Amino acid sequence: MSKPTLMVIDDLDSARSMMKRTLARSYEVYDFAAVADALPALERADFDAVITDLRMPGLDGLEGLRRFKARVPGIPVILVTAFATVETAVEAMKAGAFDYLKKPFEPEELEIVVGRAVEHARLVKENQRLRAELKGGGGAHGIVGRSQAMKDVTSILARIAPSDVPILIEGESGTGKDLLARAAHAMSGRAAGPYVALNMSAIPENLAEAELFGHEKGAFTGAEQAREGFFAAAEGGTLFLDELGLLPPALQPKLLRVLQDGEYMPVGSRKARKASVRVIGATNEDLAGLVKAGKFREDLWFRLRVVPVRLPPLRERREDIPALVEHFVQKHALRLGRPPLQPDAAAMRALLDHAWPGNIRELEHAVERGLLLAQGDAITLADLPPELTPAPTVDGSDDGGRYRKARDAWERRWFEDLLREAGGSVTDAARAAGLHRSTLYEKLTRYGLVEKDAR
Repeated sequence: MSKPTLMVIDDLDSARSMMKRTLARSYEVYDFAAVADALPALERADFDAVITDLRMPGLDGLEGLRRFKARVPGIPVILVTAFATVETAVEAMKAGAFDYLKKPFEPEELEIVVGRAVEHARLVKENQRLRAELKGGGGAHGIVGRSQAMKDVTSILARIAPSDVPILIEGESGTGKDLLARAAHAMSGRAAGPYVALNMSAIPENLAEAELFGHEKGAFTGAEQAREGFFAAAEGGTLFLDELGLLPPALQPKLLRVLQDGEYMPVGSRKARKASVRVIGATNEDLAGLVKAGKFREDLWFRLRVVPVRLPPLRERREDIPALVEHFVQKHALRLGRPPLQPDAAAMRALLDHAWPGNIRELEHAVERGLLLAQGDAITLADLPPELTPAPTVDGSDDGGRYRKARDAWERRWFEDLLREAGGSVTDAARAAGLHRSTLYEKLTRYGLVEKDAR
């Protein structure tokens, strides 16, 4: 992974050298002696942050700040100066500066401020990308599907995401609950804020409260300094709590308090803190059963489950498999340095017939394996995991024949509906389905929905 790219501007060689030397360990740093020299570079490369001196000959840092923000509105700009006053600090912040450093400063101060700025830029870009994907109808962060089950999910999500109510996402492991949570964050008013994910199964029970709410110095053995928790990290944004059924019973009333009153207490503190955080929970367990068994608080369950969202397992949305396969081929081919090969007829039949106990995650791994092992111009059955190969019967009969006929029938209906919605245009239908035009054309030809010369 390439390093984030920074622009450092200062008319003093010694100052530029110090900042570049400090930051070069973690970042790709380009330095300039004047704002006028730096501006053209902003057009040629994608910078993650700008650090500029305030007082310089010609265009000063404040004017540079305005011009940088005019050209790249989302770029964080950090101003540094030896002549700090309240007035200049206020003016800099009003002009859109990310932060303000007074010379002389310690290298550690610079690293901390730049680290925050780069992370802010990353989150802004990620949220812009998610919004663009949602607006374009292609799904959010890998969420793909035109089945009625997924249409129902995205319809509910579009209505509840803009609010601040908690969301509980229910579904089997591997169905994409984290992806749905990211989409909800991107569609909310908190999209510019942080998205923080915490898997409760990864945290020892005795540390769960400190991880969620933070702790004061000396709060327990090993707490040598105060530490912020995940709620503080998600301030102004969204906190995604996965495997919510594993939340320790002693912690459940404290989470309920945050959801009801917007307050929490760090471990070892006597002062409550306010939390402006949207909570999204996810579980693959039967929370209703846990409530009846006395292992999960009923009032917390009701508070989280204002509008429950159930993600269907892949076996209930098989019509989405061709589009998901195409999505994963495009996603992984470039990363693996492989051509974007498609499954041949036998491989696609196996992909459609498999029960997918691991859901979308299992399908993605199967496509990755297929791309890696394929030697010809398509992914074959031999390239897929062995459990996808149908076992031969002793008498040679085809026990899956009736199922395959039923599968072909609903697949034909799905392509028929898709083509009708696109007004008969194969190109528009392929774009809507997220498929290559040639892939869709072959399917339509197979089912007699287009003439062979309709390309």
